[in-house]
Amino acid sequence: MNKKYYFSAFFVLTVLIVLFFTLRREEDYLAVNFLDVGQGDAILIRSPEGLNILIDGGPDNKLLYQVADKLPWWERTIDYLIITHYHTDHYVGFMDLLDKYEVKHILVTANEPNNFLYYQWLEKLKEKNIKLSIVKAGEDFVVSPELHWQVLMADSEHEDLNENSLVVKLSYRETDFLLMGDLPISGEQKLLASGIDLDSELLKVGHHGSKYSSSAEFLSAVSPEICVIQSGFDNKFGHPHPETIARLEAVNCQIKNTQDLGSISFTFSY
Repeated sequence: MNKKYYFSAFFVLTVLIVLFFTLRREEDYLAVNFLDVGQGDAILIRSPEGLNILIDGGPDNKLLYQVADKLPWWERTIDYLIITHYHTDHYVGFMDLLDKYEVKHILVTANEPNNFLYYQWLEKLKEKNIKLSIVKAGEDFVVSPELHWQVLMADSEHEDLNENSLVVKLSYRETDFLLMGDLPISGEQKLLASGIDLDSELLKVGHHGSKYSSSAEFLSAVSPEICVIQSGFDNKFGHPHPETIARLEAVNCQIKNTQDLGSISFTFSY
């Protein structure tokens, strides 16, 4: 056999080895990405086992570019897609996502708004043959002995959709992430009254830093070390509000905002 044959065989073998290690889904860390989707929420979590959890989808197809930037090039599966509530800045981006990714499970509250966009969403789900799974407060989703998340609130009957926000507490080893959707102070008071342990190292600040969320009493109970705000640059709502920033500063958390920093990512070793 000539040298050219050996070189070709060596090249093919090298490519196969690289692909084998590249395509392995398991990794040795947890990645939590607060995606920069403008004025909206989108949080992508990739577990050490290679599961992809996407919470909210922002207001447009910018979500696609952000997800593609954070996932391996070959990855086209979202294992859990969670919609906190049906405001446009939290789920419109999913319309295009369903055309590009296989979504295994979609978790929602029982709320069913009566508007044209929601009916478009239902048609999209029908087209893709995907069914919604309604979750309730207290449900626990175990990914591994090290990683699970619990639904803390999943109301569905309020006229104000923000009050229907699905609230999730994600726990990885000794670190907790409290993800608030757009829950207002009235909802925070319900959480406080329930006696649920809210203490968390990282808080996804409710309602983009609106002054109607993140009360002093609530922040005291959470006692976060890092507070992440997802809001768009020069947004018309003036988020985050100075009053909210003052309350966050009062609990000495490190404030990070996507309108200043772009996507914000954290990794935690396995």
